[in-house]
Amino acid sequence: MLYDNIMIPYDGSASSKAALAEAVRFAKDDPGLTLRIVQIIDTDQLAIDKLEAEGRDEQTVASSAMLQKTYEEVTEEASKALHREIDPLLSGLMNKVYIELLQETQPGGQIVSYAIDNLCDLIVMGSRGLGALRGILGSVSSYVLRNADVPVLIVKEGTNE
Repeated sequence: MLYDNIMIPYDGSASSKAALAEAVRFAKDDPGLTLRIVQIIDTDQLAIDKLEAEGRDEQTVASSAMLQKTYEEVTEEASKALHREIDPLLSGLMNKVYIELLQETQPGGQIVSYAIDNLCDLIVMGSRGLGALRGILGSVSSYVLRNADVPVLIVKEGTNE
């Protein structure tokens, strides 16, 4: 097959779901292909949201032990939610599949770095994500397209319906 190690940045948006479906289609045709599904999460914001929802005051929120515990909880919750969402799409695959969460700093740069660090030879991603900025091509997709050293397949919403 043309590719051996495909990275799929995933954020739950319709276009990232279409990208995952496209990568799964590639994988079904080649059992030796490895899929690397990566979700970049903003653990800081998730932790703050969780603590606020629990009614914690500012002093409690400022506690480093409380924050660390909350980071661990929100990361675990995000991982479980990701698996609930994508595991049905992966059922029956004989391929190696890695599912990873990365803490958000700069998503575009993280995607490019992850692809390099993990020797990915293709990035399959959605055209637009769930971020506030929406255009013809999302800002993260555009960044990855310009900066990745490997081919990037941009999949638009509705491609696999």
